[in-house]
Order: sequence, then C-alpha cells, then structure tokens
Amino acid sequence: MAITNSTQAPVLAGIHTFHAGSFSLPELEKISCSVRGESWLHPLHLMGKQIRFAELMLVEVGLFEGDAYESLISVATVLAVNLGSIVHGIETSLLLQDVDGSDPYYSDISNLTILEVL
Repeated sequence: MAITNSTQAPVLAGIHTFHAGSFSLPELEKISCSVRGESWLHPLHLMGKQIRFAELMLVEVGLFEGDAYESLISVATVLAVNLGSIVHGIETSLLLQDVDGSDPYYSDISNLTILEVL
C-alpha cells in the first residue's frame, strides 16, 4: 500500500483566481459627458449614483411646423443599466429616477450628456 504526502489543497488544485484588473467591462457605447477630467463614462460606473444630466428630447412645435429637439437639464439617480447590443440595434439605456421620487423611466444613453456625478 502506498502512502502519499501532499501539501496541495485538494479542492482548489488547478483553479486560478481572478485578479480584479484581469478582466474588463463590456465594450459599450460611450456616454457623452462634460465632467471635469473625463471625456466619457462607462454606464456601469453610474449605477447607484446621482447625476446631473442634459437630455435631448423630441418635442412637438406645432401642428404644421413639425418636431424639434429640446435639451432639458435634470438630476436623477441611476437605478439600473440596460446593456444593449449595438449590432442588433438595441441601445444601452439607464433606468433613472428623478430626485422628486417620481416613477423611474428608461432613457437611451445616446440622448444624455452627463454634466456632473454628484
């Protein structure tokens, strides 16, 4: 009968641990921003944070005049990030809730300019 002596941990043998910097976040659309020192932000970095942003919205000008774009500045908390697939025509969007506690709503990141992370 053979006896083996081993210093190897039996359960974790051959398993390599991940380092936090060894993987990267998914490549997404870049969010336009005006935050000092930042040229763009990754949407996942905004989850749970309060932001001040400008949102481009399509508004009706008049019956015969058509539509126009209007930029509204708001403050909201980012509740969730909906990761889209640009290849399949689905945009990434943020689930936002205004500071007044109104119902949350999704907004496509292509319509947002982040002015400040509060």
